[in-house]
Amino acid sequence: MTGYVIAATDAGGKRLGERIVPTAPTLGEAAAFGDRHQTNYVSVRHGHDAITLYGRDATGIWGVLATDAPAAVVVEMRRSHDALCRPASAWDGAPEGHYVVTAVDVGGEPFGERVSATAPTLAEAAELGTLHEADYVVAGRDGGDLVTLHGRDADGSWSVIAADVDAETAEEVCLWFDLTQHYRGRSPEGIGLGGRAGHPLDHVSTPEGGRMAAERAVSLVVERIRARRLDYPTRGLAADRFDAGWSVYAPVEVDESDPMAFLDMPVGRSVFLVSDSGRVKEISSSIPPRQAEEMFAAEEAYVRRGLAEERFMADLGDEVMRLDSESEGSAGISSFTVGAPTEEAVAAGASRLLGPIAQQVALLGPPGWDRFTAVFSFTVSGEVAQLRFWSGGRSADVRVPEQTALLVRRQRHLAARMPAGPWWRLLLSVDHSAGTHARIATDYDYGDRPFPDDHLLAPEHYRDDLIAYPRSHTPAWLSAYVTTAGESGEATRTAPARQAPAPRPEATPPAAPAPAPVPAPGPVLDTKVGWTALHADPQVITYGRKSIALDQAEWVGYAATHTAQKRFMFPTTYENTWEFRVGRYPYHGGPQVAVHFSRAGRRADQPEEWAFLVSLARRYLEPRLLTELVAQVRRGETVTVGGSVKVSRDGIACARPRLSLAWGSIGAARLDSGMVLIHQAGGGKPVLTVPLSHPNAALIPGLFATLMA
Repeated sequence: MTGYVIAATDAGGKRLGERIVPTAPTLGEAAAFGDRHQTNYVSVRHGHDAITLYGRDATGIWGVLATDAPAAVVVEMRRSHDALCRPASAWDGAPEGHYVVTAVDVGGEPFGERVSATAPTLAEAAELGTLHEADYVVAGRDGGDLVTLHGRDADGSWSVIAADVDAETAEEVCLWFDLTQHYRGRSPEGIGLGGRAGHPLDHVSTPEGGRMAAERAVSLVVERIRARRLDYPTRGLAADRFDAGWSVYAPVEVDESDPMAFLDMPVGRSVFLVSDSGRVKEISSSIPPRQAEEMFAAEEAYVRRGLAEERFMADLGDEVMRLDSESEGSAGISSFTVGAPTEEAVAAGASRLLGPIAQQVALLGPPGWDRFTAVFSFTVSGEVAQLRFWSGGRSADVRVPEQTALLVRRQRHLAARMPAGPWWRLLLSVDHSAGTHARIATDYDYGDRPFPDDHLLAPEHYRDDLIAYPRSHTPAWLSAYVTTAGESGEATRTAPARQAPAPRPEATPPAAPAPAPVPAPGPVLDTKVGWTALHADPQVITYGRKSIALDQAEWVGYAATHTAQKRFMFPTTYENTWEFRVGRYPYHGGPQVAVHFSRAGRRADQPEEWAFLVSLARRYLEPRLLTELVAQVRRGETVTVGGSVKVSRDGIACARPRLSLAWGSIGAARLDSGMVLIHQAGGGKPVLTVPLSHPNAALIPGLFATLMA
């Protein structure tokens, strides 16, 4: 089915008739189709995110309500239009208390529905899905808040995917199930799964930290090879860019003049896929590269996907601006800003996935189990999942499959947007006795105490995670553990029980002369910005003729700004600038290295060089600076961060704006849109904002959290 699906629907989306046409219908043809079925709405679908909606107003005139819009926008436009034109709509839906059972695609587009007085059985749901050639069926009481999602897996078997969840969670789980069961890579342009164009996971967004540099991807792979003692080269690795990150591999040189040289090529040698957020996945080169990369990109797209309300508002904003553009600005709309979701919405979105995770884990147990416990110890680049079931007096460990880990990874990404940041461990337990409802207990572990050894990942994994998800507070023991990343042996696998002040490198002389250790591998950047050479590694940053050693740097600052420039009758352009500075005091006049990037035109992604410098500072410089600042304050000294915020044992003070707060009256300090926001305890608006470009402003959240602990 490569044509257009034209469907006549009522205001609620119920289909009254449909057919497939080879070309897009005109307004007149759509109106005739709607009149024939005695309805006010006609939708023309050509892919998940390409739906045109036609509607008839109160005077009987047909018009175009939306063009090439996503399903969520079409649903809202249809209902709002009907409420405006026909406030007393005659459509009453299903009888009160009855169940509405709908066959849908992965994007939520309905294919057909039934009304039943009782909840459908699995067989009845499967029958409706098979009838309409749909992979999913949603069932719920008319007007109710909870639904049950049924799905057909890759083998054609139907099952309950999520029971008694809200619509947003059903959408989350449906997309996850489709990714693990039906997605086989991006389809050719214009031809999607089942004849549909595109898929919701065909395109992955760039993380807030920007795209990863190739050198950083190679260094992560080298760390993985050495940590796991893999029989794989660590020198001369190549990195090829794809949508979600980098494909890193050891090139194989073949003598093209020898017709039998292909016999010497290794078969099935590993290739490492590295996402922009730091996840590393080892695959075999026997898998077609494009297929492996597109599956990996789809996994990243699912994990990074925004909340439903964000996607809807973004799509609605695009549609509003498009309509205003087509009307030559007659609506007077110059911009459409989509605000960040509230903390309550983020927390609700994360917590709602815990139920489906528990349901999926429960399916892994043996028949007759009565209890299980699961521990997920995750970072962006490393994962430990442990699952144990009990049945009577016996217990058994069960492996957690990759598809379940993917759902947990998505939940952690949503939880990362809460003020506390992403959890380090998710603890889940379920008790289920015959004849009783299951009791679910969950706990987010943010590392208040050191983790057990069997839940503890290597130091570099936590370091990678702190780069991907900067947080306002890192436990002292974990900060100390991360600094052992260059050590070897079993000692690096045991977290310290308590935190002692970290000495300066020069404060502890060697006990006896010894050969100089081989420096730990690290990321390296060698490039040019314009005509000026730029080199950066864990030891030194050099730009042109200026250079500074990281172990001597006393401050760092960085910022990204996008200034919109709107001109009459011309598209909006942006002046995009990125700055990175590192140096020694005094701030004005002391030695420093400053790198500046700028691009004009459309709103641009972060330059890879700038993202590399920021990641390098967060990984190799900021932990030392934070440790030193904490030690100074605890010795009774007063330090200045962010250019103007004075921090002492008693609290903080600022001359402009004039401010003085004791530690007991200070609330959270967090990063938001290039600023550090400092709140008073119990207050809503921040009492002080500090740009990230100011010296050591990025250290404020961690400094405050450590001193207030």
